[in-house]
Amino acid sequence: MGSFKNKINNNKKKKKETAVVNELIALKKKMKEQYTAKEYGEAIDTMAEIANHKKMDPEVMLMGANCYFMLGDYERATNWVNNTLTFNPQNVGARILLFRLCVMQDDWEQGLKILNFVAENQQAAMSDKDKDDFKEIVKCYNLNMNEAMAKYPALVDYLKENCEEKVPPQQVNVENTRGKAKAAVDRLKELLHKSKGQQVSQQPAQEVPKPSTTMAESITAINAVDPEVTESDDINENVTEFLNKVMSSNISMREKIKTLNNYASGLYLGDDYAGALTLLKKALEMDSGDPFVLRNIAYVCVAMKDKEKALGFAKALPMLDFALLQSIKEL
Repeated sequence: MGSFKNKINNNKKKKKETAVVNELIALKKKMKEQYTAKEYGEAIDTMAEIANHKKMDPEVMLMGANCYFMLGDYERATNWVNNTLTFNPQNVGARILLFRLCVMQDDWEQGLKILNFVAENQQAAMSDKDKDDFKEIVKCYNLNMNEAMAKYPALVDYLKENCEEKVPPQQVNVENTRGKAKAAVDRLKELLHKSKGQQVSQQPAQEVPKPSTTMAESITAINAVDPEVTESDDINENVTEFLNKVMSSNISMREKIKTLNNYASGLYLGDDYAGALTLLKKALEMDSGDPFVLRNIAYVCVAMKDKEKALGFAKALPMLDFALLQSIKEL
């Protein structure tokens, strides 16, 4: 009789444990869906339910950290990043978020140390998403702060081995810029083909999300810029053609922004401010808060001696850039 009761109790216990596991699976799925839908506050509430079961895992913790980051609560985001790394020290996604937190707190040096640590010790632990995120960050750093990055050998080696922009913009020879701009267009077309293994459609550019109202004045300002065009009509046609191909290609919005920003830097070096502005304006329409695009537009305005507009874009940055402000100050 006692054996039969024990069996019944064991079955009840197993059913209860199974129900708890199923509930946790459902909660985790719910949190992922909320996070994907950018419902960050709701996702945090779901994380609290998971925490009540004392069954937190690094994936849930990192999602929570990202939610707090997106909501602007950097202190809690940092706490949850630390929790994630305590349970999983090899979590590259957590270190990438920690880097972003350093940037938001204007601690670029510490951010570079984190990137260098990942490049030196954790490349083997990267997921496909980690690889894409890390590569994009390093390339953007190289375009905007390559002198600071040069102090970190692991990052420099990573850049040489994995990134297309192997030569910092400051070291590019800008002689014969017209011929080189044409060659750059052809090269970037090839990159677009290779990235997706298919030809790029020549349909009209797809509709992109409208910029936020907080940036409306900046968008208006850039539309009002009327720089002196120094490049030939042939080059400008290439810029337009390249822009249309990028916008109609089957790549993500983030990749489009990155591609437009990178090519605009080449036009900037060739003193084609009109072409650079055209590409940067389209990138800004897709993401009105992208700090790299905002910073580069400001530098174009500096090159065009438009102090007022340059200052307007500098103020729109999430963090003021002292090097940029110095350039504006010297106008």
